[in-house]
Amino acid sequence: MNHLVNANKKVNDTPRTDRQPVVTVAFQQFVKAGFARQLERQLAGANKRIKELEAKVNELNDLKKWLEGR
Repeated sequence: MNHLVNANKKVNDTPRTDRQPVVTVAFQQFVKAGFARQLERQLAGANKRIKELEAKVNELNDLKKWLEGR
């Protein structure tokens, strides 16, 4: 399952949590658990993709070094 949003989409300056309904407890506001879980899944997916891309960059740098040494 791909939890990443369209990479070409413009990033909004307003956090998505600001547009969500909140639960207020003892003067503190919380977003609902389902939305928080969605954010966690998307963050985990983004972090996984970053690691994959960093690995590809390392592979390309190794290939570049190898080609330069030929």
